[in-house]
Amino acid sequence: MIDFNLAARATVTPPPTLQALPDWAVANDLAPGGLVSRQERRATMASVPLIIETARQSKFVVENFDGIRPLALGWRVKGLWPAIGVCIVAGASMSGKSFWALNAIARVCRGQSVAGRKSKPCGVLYIASEGAGGVRNRIDGLRRKVGTWGGRLAFIGQAPNLTDEDDVEDLRATIAETRASMAVQGGELGMVVVDTLSASTPGADENSAKDMSPVLAALQTLALDFDLLVLVIAHTGKDETRGVRGWSGLKANADGLIMFEGADAEGVRVGEVVKVKDGASGDKFAFALVEMEIGRDEDGDAITTCTVEEVAMPDRPKTGRSPTKAMATADLILKAFNRIFEAKGIPMTAAGAEGAKGVCVADLRVDAYSIGVGPSEPDYGEYPDDASRKACKRKWQDQRKADFDRGRDHLVSTHRMRVEGGMIWPLVGR
Repeated sequence: MIDFNLAARATVTPPPTLQALPDWAVANDLAPGGLVSRQERRATMASVPLIIETARQSKFVVENFDGIRPLALGWRVKGLWPAIGVCIVAGASMSGKSFWALNAIARVCRGQSVAGRKSKPCGVLYIASEGAGGVRNRIDGLRRKVGTWGGRLAFIGQAPNLTDEDDVEDLRATIAETRASMAVQGGELGMVVVDTLSASTPGADENSAKDMSPVLAALQTLALDFDLLVLVIAHTGKDETRGVRGWSGLKANADGLIMFEGADAEGVRVGEVVKVKDGASGDKFAFALVEMEIGRDEDGDAITTCTVEEVAMPDRPKTGRSPTKAMATADLILKAFNRIFEAKGIPMTAAGAEGAKGVCVADLRVDAYSIGVGPSEPDYGEYPDDASRKACKRKWQDQRKADFDRGRDHLVSTHRMRVEGGMIWPLVGR
């Protein structure tokens, strides 16, 4: 039987006396007939080198397949942000992403819900790499609204260069000092916010894996080394529908992604949970920015900022391109998926689906129908005979099925869901 605890082996010359042989020298040695006895081993070891197990430091841990057990998931915000990892909040300029993120971390500091999800309280280090003066105003406005944070929010107004090893090491030391300072006050540093990624990678080609892969690796290392969540605020490109600007590996390797749209005519902004590793995605939430005065400048004019106010999702389509029927149906299907995920979600076994959970398409179809996918069932009373009533019912069922299939196919074509073997699941690894 293989001993999975061995880290390395080394060949050395035998000891001068057989009596000096330790018990482990024979404990794992196999012979054609099985384990040899200690006496037999001692009798034959006088003239051959010994194989000695030696300790070695390694990041690779080999585990026995039969003994592997699932790890308990730790969440900072349940079903949204893990306790340890790198997540992204992204949107176009003026989409309100930074206002929302600041409000969200303020809620995490207090253990309040974020986007309708439970959070575990912790301290936060906010790095304002872009527009530090504006972030200071936002913090002042938020403090006026909700009160002080008792040392649970720390602020850095200087931008790190995450492409520079010395800067990364300097940031590492600063994080360690901040964690120690919070610990003295009885707190725990659980989040680091980088606002924004672009301002923290000066001179880097955001579309280049060569430039951006080391940046992501540095953030992931910080998250693992300090057991915390790194929340990165990022921009979209010129085509906002294509998501996070730059290298596609950012989204693929992130543990979570929330995308924000610009305000509609009534000032309502919408955020969508696009990706949650090991969780369900697709739901949306809405908020508005409320202006407030925080002081006066030297000319006596008002200094203003905004705070976040949660509002109901708008019933109307947003300004701009009207959603197609398939898009609207896809949103309903995502809603149905989230409704049944907890009760019916199971691990996927398809290639490339490691770590994902999904549901049976048939179960999803039934729930999607119940919340409005497809046309309403017609009134059969107006049909004169059974044959015409059956024909009408068959037509209705066919139309409802076609509507569901188009919505499902839209989710697949936009790389939000995958369907295989009668199962459907979110593409958490893309």
